[in-house]
Parts: sequence; structure tokens; C-alpha cells
Amino acid sequence: MQKNEREREIITILKDKNGFITVQELCKKLFASESSIRRDLTALENRGVIKRTYGGAELITNFSNVISFNKRFHHNVEAKKLIAKKASKLIKDGNIIFLDQSSTSFYLANEIIYRNTLTVITNNIEILCLLSNSSIKVVSSGGFLSSENRSCLIGSDAHNIFENTYSDITFFSTKSLSDDGIISDCTREEVALRNTMLKNSAKKIFLCDSEKFGTRSAYKQCTLSDVDYLVSENEKAKRFNMYSDSLKIL
Repeated sequence: MQKNEREREIITILKDKNGFITVQELCKKLFASESSIRRDLTALENRGVIKRTYGGAELITNFSNVISFNKRFHHNVEAKKLIAKKASKLIKDGNIIFLDQSSTSFYLANEIIYRNTLTVITNNIEILCLLSNSSIKVVSSGGFLSSENRSCLIGSDAHNIFENTYSDITFFSTKSLSDDGIISDCTREEVALRNTMLKNSAKKIFLCDSEKFGTRSAYKQCTLSDVDYLVSENEKAKRFNMYSDSLKIL
């Protein structure tokens, strides 16, 4: 059983076990070593799906915990870099693009830092700092720092810039992509702000590493039928072809 499959099995088992199971039980059920199970539990904890406890793991049932940008930035780095490289090829000179507050969007910003004919509008303060060293035209959304996600600007001022600007492309990422093609995230304010970005964008491109497949968070963002591209790091993304005839998968 591959790592991502085993992680999905762990979530299923936790649901069946009323939200708690020991490492030893998981080893027996999944025929995996203790070290493999502990690595899987660490990955799930970093994504905010479970909470590690002494000798086992507990399912987080409210799906609402926010992982800091610094943790997300250092997690699953190679996958995010590959996604960023693929996504950067969809950007044409002169494009106006929206980049959301995700760490994957930050890696995309790093890919385009020398393309000085672009305009980038973002509510991600880490992207603003990064692109301050470029010749790209950079527009801050304004707003106030989220109390839950200190790299993210939210509020009415942030909404206004996206409400009154039209972009060629919105690039965004969220915490979860469930098996039924629903894209979701863990904070209501960030979901609402992205909805404004998506509404005023000609193309909508969802950046999603395969660790997020088969998971669900508290707040629905949209569905795969609402986006133009799903960009992921490997072939497993092709399983989502069934949800939209027009969806392109990279």
C-alpha cells in the first residue's frame, strides 16, 4: 500500500473507531511498520487532519485548525515546487494574476520573480515581501492580518481590491480536495475572499498536491467543475477527470 493510500485508510479507520486509535492497532490493520505509521501520522498532523496523542492519534472533527504559513512552507516542498513550475507555464507576458494566501502560491511567485511584464495582486504578505525584490508590478490587497493566519490579509479592504479588479488568472490552493470533487478550506474569511478572486478571473487554476486528495475541511470553496485547471505533482490527479469534461489536469 502506497503512502497516500495508507493515510486515507488511517482517516477511514479513525472514523470507524470513534476518532481514536493506537499506533499498534494501525500497524496490525494496515500491515505496516511502526516507523511508517508514525511518519503517516506526522504528515496527517501537519495537514491538520489528526492530533497526535500518547501512543496513538485522534481525529480532528471540526476540521478548522489553521497550520502556520511557516509550517506549510516547509511541508511537502518538492511537490509544491513541481506544481509551481507547471503552473508558471500557463502565465503569459502581460497577464494580471491573483495569487491567494497559500504556500503553494508563494512557490509560484518564486517561479515568476524575473518575469517583469506581469501584474500580481495578492493578499499574501510573504508573496509581497518576496516580489518586492522583483520588477513585477505588485499590488497589495490591503486589509488586516488574519488572527488565524498571520501571513494573510482579510477584511473589507482586501475584498474591495479583488471586487474591483479583473484578472486573467487566479491561482489558489486550499487544505482539501474530497473524493467527490469538492474543494474546501478551514477558515470562512479566506474562503470568502477567494470567492471574490474567482468571480473576477477569466481562468481559475487550482494548485493541489496529492496529500490533500480524499480530505475535507469545514468550509466549501467550490467544486472542480468551477475551475479550469487542476495542477498537481503526479498522475494521481487524473482520477478527478470524471468531475468535469472541461477540466484540464496537469
